[in-house]
Amino acid sequence: MTTAQAIRRLWQLAAAAPLLSCSLSLAADPLPEPLTLEDALQLAGSDHPALALSRARLAQQEAEAARVAARNAIDIGASLEARAVNPPSTALDQGHNDSRATLFARKRLYDFGHTRALESAAATTVTGEQLRTGAELLRHRIDIMQAFFDVLLADHEFTRDNEAMAVAYVQADRSRDRNELGQVSDIDLLEQEAAFQALRLRRTRSLARQRSTRALLAQLLDRPDQLPSSLVQPDLATNGRPLPEYEQLVEATLAANPRILSLRADLEAARLQVRAQRTGKRPVLSGSVAASANQRDVSSRNPLEAELRLEIPLYDGRRVDAEVARAQADVYRLTAELRQLQYDLRQRVLEIWLDIQTLLAQREQVEIFTRSRTLNFDRAQAEYELELKTDFGDALVGQSESALLRAQTEYSLALDWARLAALTGEPVSPFIHPVTSSQSGIDNHATPPR
Repeated sequence: MTTAQAIRRLWQLAAAAPLLSCSLSLAADPLPEPLTLEDALQLAGSDHPALALSRARLAQQEAEAARVAARNAIDIGASLEARAVNPPSTALDQGHNDSRATLFARKRLYDFGHTRALESAAATTVTGEQLRTGAELLRHRIDIMQAFFDVLLADHEFTRDNEAMAVAYVQADRSRDRNELGQVSDIDLLEQEAAFQALRLRRTRSLARQRSTRALLAQLLDRPDQLPSSLVQPDLATNGRPLPEYEQLVEATLAANPRILSLRADLEAARLQVRAQRTGKRPVLSGSVAASANQRDVSSRNPLEAELRLEIPLYDGRRVDAEVARAQADVYRLTAELRQLQYDLRQRVLEIWLDIQTLLAQREQVEIFTRSRTLNFDRAQAEYELELKTDFGDALVGQSESALLRAQTEYSLALDWARLAALTGEPVSPFIHPVTSSQSGIDNHATPPR
């Protein structure tokens, strides 16, 4: 059996594996076939549990802001009272039915800035939560991008391991024939068999990785029952763009990073909350009107009433002071968290910046490695055609190895650019769009960080 025949046979076995059969689904909205990276990112809907939780937190903050805004809204209602009484003998109306109906309206007219401060704090909190929701969507899309590339890498790994096992199978089969003729010792034959079994195990693991990576991608796309069978290699032509300077990337991150912006909004909301709590001791002016219909005619009851009330707090048991202290503690905590986040993001930007530089250098090394493997394959194929060699399987495996290394490099670069986009808000990726707009004009000359 030749290497080419073995490869075809093993690919037929792989095609019948559960990997592809599990990709079929009876869902009403199936995944595109084949699946592109653009399609996958567009399918990152808000129904995914991770994003639904973020939207739920945003809805809670919006509801709290609406509740605070309703503090000064007018209250209109009615009360119905059914009562039976035994009036005194001196009462003019000796009836026992003392029922009444009242229509009333109440409104807080002025609280000297207390509610307005609470509204400002609640609105700023909503802004921070909106920024976090956008950041969650961006993070989810990067996770999809990572899972998409993992599937492609798993396919490359299976191709390499499948070809390597086919080569080992042919070599072991030849050793068995030569062993029967006494040309190969039993020890050498067992070594060949052991090498084949090791490669067979690696191929099995690669096949399992094909399934597991597809399952993870399907879950991130909120379609756990639809495993994509084939993916389209994305165009990563922008991977080789010039790398901006580290200092400018840090500046852009500190100015436009969604996590920093959301934390700054939280900090501003906490400061507004301090101001709001300090107004808790201020007077409250409220008014009300009421119209009543009484079954009994009682002189002490008025059919129409209007009231203007001014409530002046005199002593609250230091409850307001405690609320101010709690709000001020939130300010201290958020200030520390913001500084720590700035430090963490500086380090993260540096790590990605250095990793991109390394990958760009690795890109050049991969280029030389690929050319070497291509020339080696061409030479081995020519020698095979001239019958100078009986096989060229090793050269075929080398080509698959170079394709895998190239894919790993390009996918890692694309992910780094996408993560840099998430950090800085710059449109540095053709697939991942920034959550917030930021300043442009970054210099395209990289210099070592200070």
